[in-house]
Amino acid sequence: VLNDQIDQLFDDQDLEGISEKLGEMRDALTGLANLPDYLDRCDRLNNLSNRLEAILSPKLISTFNNDKWEEAKIYYKIFRDMGREGELYNYYYRTHKTTTQKQLNQLRMSGNVDTWLHEFYSSVLELYHAQLSWTSGIYQDHTVVVISLVTLCLDSSDLHHEINNFISDSQTPVRALKSLLDIMYRFAGSLGKEIGDLESEAAEKLGTSIITPYAKHLASLGDKVKSSLLRDVHSLAMRVKRTSSDSVSELHKSTKKVLDHVNNCIPDCLELTDGFTLIDVIGAIEFYFDLLVEKICAFIREMRVAFGVEIGSQPSFQEDHWVGFQSCFKLFQILGECYSDITSLQQQCINTVINHNSKGPRLLSRLEIWAESDPVKYATNKSLLESLADGSQTALFDKTFELFKKPINHCNKLCLDFVLLHVRSNLEGVHLSEEWTAGEGAVFSPSPLTYITNLGDYLLLLPQQLEPFFAEENLPLDTALRMVDFTQFPGMLQTVEGDAFAWLTCVCQSTMFTLVEMILKIHRLSGAGCKQLIADVAYISNVMGALEVPLSRDIVDISRLLSIPIDRIDSTDDIPKYLRGKILAMRRSPY
Repeated sequence: VLNDQIDQLFDDQDLEGISEKLGEMRDALTGLANLPDYLDRCDRLNNLSNRLEAILSPKLISTFNNDKWEEAKIYYKIFRDMGREGELYNYYYRTHKTTTQKQLNQLRMSGNVDTWLHEFYSSVLELYHAQLSWTSGIYQDHTVVVISLVTLCLDSSDLHHEINNFISDSQTPVRALKSLLDIMYRFAGSLGKEIGDLESEAAEKLGTSIITPYAKHLASLGDKVKSSLLRDVHSLAMRVKRTSSDSVSELHKSTKKVLDHVNNCIPDCLELTDGFTLIDVIGAIEFYFDLLVEKICAFIREMRVAFGVEIGSQPSFQEDHWVGFQSCFKLFQILGECYSDITSLQQQCINTVINHNSKGPRLLSRLEIWAESDPVKYATNKSLLESLADGSQTALFDKTFELFKKPINHCNKLCLDFVLLHVRSNLEGVHLSEEWTAGEGAVFSPSPLTYITNLGDYLLLLPQQLEPFFAEENLPLDTALRMVDFTQFPGMLQTVEGDAFAWLTCVCQSTMFTLVEMILKIHRLSGAGCKQLIADVAYISNVMGALEVPLSRDIVDISRLLSIPIDRIDSTDDIPKYLRGKILAMRRSPY
């Protein structure tokens, strides 16, 4: 009977009547599950439902496009009676998503995504408000239905494509990402206020659909920071100019840009990913510092060539000697300043981590996107954040600090070699002087020769040249000196502390080492020549006393070997054998 009735209703296009009869048929079937033709009856009911849905399909699209509230209410009842609410929602979703897609297509033609993303999100927010009002009284759970609609509208491959291309193609990907996120966060914040504290799967899916286009870019923030920093470090000007002072001044300007380059990296990491990418970002910063150190070392090598201290090089700087000396020490101070700046940056970053509070739209903050996307990475970064917060870890850039000792020590060697170049120049050829082979009848003057007095005068001028750097507290230079490994230089003890006196001592010890090398090149010493050399060594010993620098062991031993009779030299067992042999050979040589 029901079959005959429903066929008539289809002929009459009585849609509500059809729906009512289909409901009666469905109710009737619940008690007929044991009949042999039960499945056939179910198929018949399903086919009739499909037939009704086919009739309603164009009407539904028209109803949703034109916001026909009464008709929508009737159609919702029909589909609910058929047990097909989900199909009705699909028509509803497709209709509005098609409209939203058309709006998106028009916006895409107007320029880059950063110029129209706000307008697109605003249209989605307007859609939410309008549909929340319109669906009230139609759907039983209209809020969840509208949230699902917004979710589908946001889940657009074209939108994802535009966002991805804009960030990936940007020369400043971090800045590009932040510009889009600022727009998105405002949208998510506004939408979250409208939704309130609704805890549902639909709200979670909505939050996921909002963050998804940005998620992979946020997860790879470390790579983006690294890319930006790579461009930044290559922009630093560190080339030797016409004068040493201009060269050092340019380097100083470049090192002052370092903090500007890296200052916001960790705050951005905390703001954008809640620290999920902290280890990656720290790695990017240390990569930047690696390249910075390489550039500084290359600059120092160029300076060595320009000063002529590199073996085989000719000086290109045409300037007063002490101007060059001041430039060397200024460079030394700049590197100490840069090291101190990085130390301050590290503490600033740690303080930022300690004071960081997760914030952002509630719609997004309640998602566990980082823990779900990469649990191992999440756990590792979380552990680092916690150890920084509780003080169990107090450093971020250990590798950088260790690496930065390299250019500082290179610069110290430049300063020393600059002085020693003058010392060697002053001693050049002295071992061939006829003074060493003067006959016994020659008139001997106890006065030291010009070469040694010039050398002494030069050394005595060093404190005066250092005074501008140490007249007042100079933390950057003190920092650089503490990084120097003085033990690699002749006569420097393991216990030496890096300070101005240590540097002066190092210069004097190296000077005495160079003087000893010159003395040991003397082939023959007459009696008069021996007395002259004793006077020269005594003079330089007095200079060292005036500078409060202890004499090197070799200078003391040579002075002693020159002063005692030749036949007693072999009995001085406390003096190294090679030194005894050299001095003995000089003094025994025929004149």
